[in-house]
Amino acid sequence: MTGIRSKKSLGQHFLVSERIVNSIVELISATPEQAIVEIGPGQGALTWPLSKIGAKLIAVEFDRQLAAQLNREFEKNSNVTILNQDFLKFEPESKNLDKFILCGNLPYNISSPVIDWTVKNRNKVTKAVFMLQKEVALRLTSTAGSKQWSPLAIFTQLYYETKLRFTVSPENFEPLPDVDSAVVTLDIKKEPEIKNAVKFEQLVRKSFKQRRKLLSNNLIPDIIPDSKTAARIFMELKFGPKVRAEEIESSKFLELTEKLVSLKIL
Repeated sequence: MTGIRSKKSLGQHFLVSERIVNSIVELISATPEQAIVEIGPGQGALTWPLSKIGAKLIAVEFDRQLAAQLNREFEKNSNVTILNQDFLKFEPESKNLDKFILCGNLPYNISSPVIDWTVKNRNKVTKAVFMLQKEVALRLTSTAGSKQWSPLAIFTQLYYETKLRFTVSPENFEPLPDVDSAVVTLDIKKEPEIKNAVKFEQLVRKSFKQRRKLLSNNLIPDIIPDSKTAARIFMELKFGPKVRAEEIESSKFLELTEKLVSLKIL
């Protein structure tokens, strides 16, 4: 695709490495019977090889010029649909999509919202393959006890097996980004039983409000009324008095949620 420059305002960095494209297609590992949704196809580097699989392919491009060009290039491909819209407003039902694979080279400014969208649509997204800024990829695939552990990782890993597959250096893009990127995969897991999902999310987000603070300081007084109550609850759950949110595993946040609900605190 020629004649269309990248737009800095949209965070566009087009993937130009055939080797990396092939590696991503291999990770997507789709069959002709499946459906694929691509986010931000850009110049079509990933769209072309995906179109040859024979699967139903819907590519959602926000940039009007790029979408128009892609429509012209794929007009004879009956299995490919190019949509010019904001992906975050995309409704799978409008295209009769039940189960599908989600993929894309995500601009930094929409990475977290797209991952949130994926989790909310987990009944349809069986697998996701994303190119992300390396920093976001490390957060998404982190574990409790690391500096990267975050609500993003906790909420995603409840429902998906997340893996960082490989890193991608700037020279594989045009224009060159300032940071390294990484490709991650999300594979759907068995749905966990969460009795109080809304309250669980509220608790986790509040726990990470100020990362440097102790967990108790983040929760008092908005959720736990006072330090005496916090100390008693933490002791029962075998939390250390100086524990921070980044040290707590998802299962322990679930236990804390249920404890606070049972005490009618949350």
